[in-house]
Amino acid sequence: MNKKGFLLFKINMYPMKKYLVAILLLATLFACSPNNVTIDNSIVKIMDSAGVVGSFALLENGSGKFTIANLSHYKDTASSPLSTFFIIPTLIALDKGIINHHQATWVSMDSTAYYQNILNQIGRQEILKSIDSLHYGKGVVSANLDQFWKDNSLQITADEQLGLIKKAFFKDLPYQKRSQDIFNKMLLKEENSNYKLSYITATDSATHNAWVIGYEEENTHIYFFVLHTTAKTAVANNDPVSLAKRILLQQGFLKGLR
Repeated sequence: MNKKGFLLFKINMYPMKKYLVAILLLATLFACSPNNVTIDNSIVKIMDSAGVVGSFALLENGSGKFTIANLSHYKDTASSPLSTFFIIPTLIALDKGIINHHQATWVSMDSTAYYQNILNQIGRQEILKSIDSLHYGKGVVSANLDQFWKDNSLQITADEQLGLIKKAFFKDLPYQKRSQDIFNKMLLKEENSNYKLSYITATDSATHNAWVIGYEEENTHIYFFVLHTTAKTAVANNDPVSLAKRILLQQGFLKGLR
């Protein structure tokens, strides 16, 4: 069995005595059955009208139900993570104190130059160690710390991205709990009386690829989502955040009614 697996179809196997409860819980949440996956082609139409192709998936944490547009793309299409990869150096840097824990000092993960400098401070060996321990993506990471996260030497699927952001939310990654808590606060982009919206986004003007990975909190419920798109033409306006919010609204989110 592939050690990475897919979030939707596979669960990690742990020693029986120590992790039996965890296995039963994961099996309940993520076992694939006709009842927990809804294929929604209306989302594909929204993406098509925006001039992009790709996939969208949303996981309702409480019920374990998935809503997916373009299932094969979601499971099988691996692409460069672009700056969404900065999730890893951010967590390492928080652990090591490279990034200050005080909110006033935080820099948005949209700042490529800042996080590129963080990568260089951490170093290649530490980055490779984390990639290996997380089973992050696939491929042979190129030697260029300025490019490997966007030059396709490292690739990841939307399914894997969704699994990663879910683990980060529940502070289930191999980093300090406090670091993961701060990381989640860094992701928060919108907060009002109806919902909280947290995400990291990335775009590449050269390949026209884009990612949005995050979660919405509404009436104490958590919904994880991932959007991965490629613009059909060079002139298409690939604005992944606007598109993700358009899809969420179409699905009945961001209204305080869920």
